[in-house]
Amino acid sequence: MENKKDPEEDLQAATAAAVEEAEKANWGSRAFVKLGQTIGVVELTKLEPRFERNIDKLISYHNIIYKMVDAIELQVQVVPKMLAQKKVSCNPGENPWEMLGGWLNFLGINHYTGPHAKIVMKYSKACGKISQKEALVQKRTRSHLIKRMRVYTSEESEELNETVAGLGHLLHSIDESRHQLKSANTLEKLKEKGEAYRIFVKAFDHKASAVQAAIDEVATQVSLHQHELLKFSREVSVFNDSVFNSLNEVILRLGYHIQK
Repeated sequence: MENKKDPEEDLQAATAAAVEEAEKANWGSRAFVKLGQTIGVVELTKLEPRFERNIDKLISYHNIIYKMVDAIELQVQVVPKMLAQKKVSCNPGENPWEMLGGWLNFLGINHYTGPHAKIVMKYSKACGKISQKEALVQKRTRSHLIKRMRVYTSEESEELNETVAGLGHLLHSIDESRHQLKSANTLEKLKEKGEAYRIFVKAFDHKASAVQAAIDEVATQVSLHQHELLKFSREVSVFNDSVFNSLNEVILRLGYHIQK
């Protein structure tokens, strides 16, 4: 006489097999997580400590570059109003050097005569030249000199924050779906929960791999950012020298001598 199979035993066996299969599916992310801790009836999956530390370092580097970009732009744009508007170049007629040159021109025409008017007008022209050079440096700062830094702290930082936040949400979903898989009481639910579990694991693996790729690229990014910082420093140094030379030229042309 044949022994009838216990449906409950069949379900338990199928559940164990489904859990084992789901655990293996797309779980290349084992390098990114630490399994095992149980709270209540739910097993908790956490980020692997080293992976989590590397994420913290990556976010910290993004924050450093963010502050550096702000500091760099303050070197070429000292008008708070412009930076508050996310601009590094002044609107026409609002550049401080241009405004100073305009006022000196007004004074030279309306309030001074003779040699004094000549002095004021020469300084007015010098201010005009300086304002043009400053406007060029301001444009080049964003378009060429620190272009990679700005992209790194805007588009890439936003993407990184979203991806890291997504990892946390997916870990919760993985734990919840694994618990539901183990608690399935019909073969239909078993199949449904097993598929959901595999989908969450695959999604986590995809996002974790993207974060790891960003971590692996840090050394290259540091080198690129250092190169941009040097380019910016050289160009600003040239600009500052040109400001000094423009003003010094006026002094010399007026017949004055600078005492050292």
